[in-house]
Formats: sequence, C-alpha cells, structure tokens
Amino acid sequence: MEAAVNEAVDQLLRFGPLVMLAVTAAWLALATRRTSASIGSRAYGFGQSARQRLARLLFAGSVVGAVLALVAYATGATTPFLNPMTGEASIVRLAGLFLAMSGQALTLFAQDDMGRRWRVGVPEVAPDALVTTGLFGLSRNPVFLGMLAMAAGLAVAVPAPAMIACAGVFWIACEIQVRDEERFLQRSFGPAYLAYRSAVRRWI
Repeated sequence: MEAAVNEAVDQLLRFGPLVMLAVTAAWLALATRRTSASIGSRAYGFGQSARQRLARLLFAGSVVGAVLALVAYATGATTPFLNPMTGEASIVRLAGLFLAMSGQALTLFAQDDMGRRWRVGVPEVAPDALVTTGLFGLSRNPVFLGMLAMAAGLAVAVPAPAMIACAGVFWIACEIQVRDEERFLQRSFGPAYLAYRSAVRRWI
C-alpha cells in the first residue's frame, strides 16, 4: 500500500507540473486570441521601448526554460541542471504543487475578470475602461500575482536549478512589466487610476 502511494505521488510530481503549465499557457493564448477577435485588433503586443523588449525576452526565456526543465524531468532525463535536487521531502514538493495550482486558479479567474480588456504587454491604445472590480478590487495585479505563485510553486514542486532560475527570471520580468503598465495606465486614465492605485495594493 505504501509503495503504491509513493508511486502515485511520484507520478503526480513528475507529470502534474508540466500538464499544469501547458494548460495555463494554452488557456492564456486562447484568451488573448478571443480578446483580439472581440476588440478587432491585437490584444498581444509589447511596447517598443528597451524595457518592454527586455520584459518580453525575460518572459519568453523563463517560460521556455521551465517547459524544457519539466519535460526533462517527466521523461527521466539525467541532466543535473534540469532535474530536481535531492533532499526535498515529498510533502514539501506536494505543497509546492498545491501553491502552483492555487496560482493557476487565481490567474485564470483574474484573466476572466478582465474580459475584453485583457491585454498582453503595454498596448498602443488603452482599453475602453479600467478594471477595478472582482479580484482587481483586492490586488492591482492578480493575474501576475497568480502567475508568480504558480512559478514559485512549480520551483518547489520540481526544485531543479533550471526551475529555480526560471522562477527568478519570471519575477524580474513581472516587476518590469508591472511598473511599465502602471505608467501607461496613469497616462491613459489619469485621476481615476491614481484613485485606484491609492485604494488597492500593487500585489496584496
């Protein structure tokens, strides 16, 4: 019985993180495509500044790196940089997986709260309204908060050096992007955004 439980836990930790990341990426890509169709223009588009190019590069690098690390782990590759370090208890890794699942749920629910105002990057034209209700009444960046929780949880669930590095890079990208978006929203919505920013925390 104990052997069967241990095997089930091992399989969950081996394949669960990869499936979770793939589902989240697919959902967000679909949401971006759906929003683009709804507004009649591209919902995806980072600005042309050096900071935006850097943010896009860091986001892409962290996600691709995490996918490679999770595929390597799921397929049993033996590359040290892509495989979990020994010594972390299964209960700790399962707690990381639960944190990642919670972050995934927060990301998807917060994206749904944005509806047709969902954007990826800093757009050329602001959405038609500032989203301040639902999860955005508790945090100014619940989507990023969910994704950061997911990145941290996956790094605990699969504590490979590559996963830890990717989580750190993703955090840096979020910090850059959030501050760029804040400046954009202040220019676009003026006093309304300033009032929102003073009432709701950046993170939580």
